[in-house]
This record gives sequence, C-alpha cells and structure tokens, in this order.
Amino acid sequence: MELSMKNTIKLSVGVCLIIVALITAGCSKKSKNAYSGQRATSSTALKESKLAVAGRGYNSAADAVYLDEAEYSYEMLEESPAVPEALEGSLENGSASEFERKLIRTGNVTLEVQTVSDAEEKISSWAKSLGGYITNANTWEYGASFTVRVPSERFDDAMAEAGDFGRVTNRSVNSQDVSDNYYDLQARLQTKYILRDKLQSYLSQAKDIKDLLEIERQLNSVLEEIDSTESRFKRLAGQVDYSTIYISMQFERGKDEGGIILPDVKNSWNEFVSNVIGFFWGLLKVLFYVVIYGIPILAVAAFFFWLLFGKVGLLVKLFKKLKK
Repeated sequence: MELSMKNTIKLSVGVCLIIVALITAGCSKKSKNAYSGQRATSSTALKESKLAVAGRGYNSAADAVYLDEAEYSYEMLEESPAVPEALEGSLENGSASEFERKLIRTGNVTLEVQTVSDAEEKISSWAKSLGGYITNANTWEYGASFTVRVPSERFDDAMAEAGDFGRVTNRSVNSQDVSDNYYDLQARLQTKYILRDKLQSYLSQAKDIKDLLEIERQLNSVLEEIDSTESRFKRLAGQVDYSTIYISMQFERGKDEGGIILPDVKNSWNEFVSNVIGFFWGLLKVLFYVVIYGIPILAVAAFFFWLLFGKVGLLVKLFKKLKK
C-alpha cells in the first residue's frame, strides 16, 4: 500500500514537472507567435488531410496528390521562414540594413534649352552610356519630351547628369517600396515550382484514367498560376531593376529654335479675350442690378405719381383748394 502511494506521488510529481516544462517552453516562444501559428496551422491542415483520406481509404494517385499539396506547404514553411532570412535577422537586431529593399524609383526633370533639333540623339546616346534606353520620344515646335529607363544603380547619376542638357527649372524624385509584394511573389513562385515538379512526377506514375485526369487538372491549374505569377513578378522586377526618368525640354519663354524672341501672340490674344469677357460680364451685372433694384423703384415712383398727380390727384386737389 505504501509502495503504491509512493508510486502515485512520484507519478504526480513527474506530471507536474512535465506541465511546468511545457508552459516554460511555450512562454519562450512568444516572440515568434505569428510564425509558430502559421507552422501549427499548416501541420494541423496536413493531419486533417491525412485523416480525411484515411477515413475513406487511400487507394489512388489522386489521394497522393491531395496529401502532397498539404505536405509541400508544410515543408516549405519548415524550410523557408515566412519572411526572408535577411529581413528576419534585421528585425531581431532592430535594423533593416541587411534586408535589400526593393524600390521603384521615378524621376522628373524639366529643362530650358536653346535647341531640340538633335535632342533625341543626345538623350539616346546618354541613356546608352548609363546602360539604359529611351522608351518614348516626342518633339514639337517649342520643345520635346523623353521617357528614359536606366539601371536603378545609376539612377542618382542619371538625375544629376540630366541637368547637363539645359537649365533645370524643376526636378523631383519619387520612390515606392514594393519589398513585401516582391518577396511574396518570389516565395509563391518557388512553392508553385516544387508543386509542379511533384505533380509531373505523379503524372508519369498514374495507373488509371481517373487518376490521370485528376492530376492533369491540378497540374494545369498550377501551370496557369505559375504563368500569371511569373508575369506579375517579371513586370515588378523590371520596374525595380530599371528606374524611369521623364525629361521635358522647352525653349526659353518667347524664343524659338534659333533663339529669336517672338511676339507673345498667345498672351496678347488671351488678354484681349479676357478684356472682352470682362466687359460683357460688367454689362451683365449692370443689367442685373437694374432689374433687381430699378423695377421696384420705378414701380414706387409710378404709384406716387398716380397718387399725387394722376386720377386721384391729391396734390392737384390741394393746390386747387389753396387757390380758392
């Protein structure tokens, strides 16, 4: 009896120690709740998937695909952290210096120039020297505009050198941080590539038509997702790798290609039109005041005239009485 009691006490103490150890381990992982939650969720989903198949019997290659989809998601989560390792390390150290930010940089430069006759040739040669190219060029009588793409690492140099083509009247730079979207698309592609390879492997091992059709359906779906994600990723990567600079050139005010000062016909015409509009607007206001205030005044005056000198003629009658 005493021996049984001792065993019971030992067992109770052991259980308590295990519970304390589990609680301590749980508390030590609170700093990584989000990642652990994702891992637990994927693990639970994997177990549920296996139980679902086990409940109805594991008897086809399609079931293997079904289970593998859950396993790959879980394996990818185990092998690859939810955020890039560089970012995870930088977050732990309180700094993002080790994490390569993905930025889309755009610049705008407005220049006053003496000529635009050979501007496109100069801009094209300048862009090539930076490793870039012109995507759009437009010239007209009094100026020109160009859209230039240059490698992102040469963007600052390009913005500084753009002032060599004329007098800078405006310069602006805009940066958009797309790091989250960039690394998210990259991770999605890696996962889809692994799943595609596994499905292709199962396709070669399919033993009946039903399994073959099911695997082909899933493979086609994955390939479509890969094409869509690849297009988005390549477009985003292109915007990150190559920055865009919009260059606008215009002659000095009132000058043409030869530097001759031209009469400012446009401003003269605008001034004339403005004066005409101002005249008619003033006339309209006068008419408005006449209608609003003139008519009531005329009505009151007519009433008093009728009362004093009209049919009633009070004032006339008064004068007649005074004469008598």
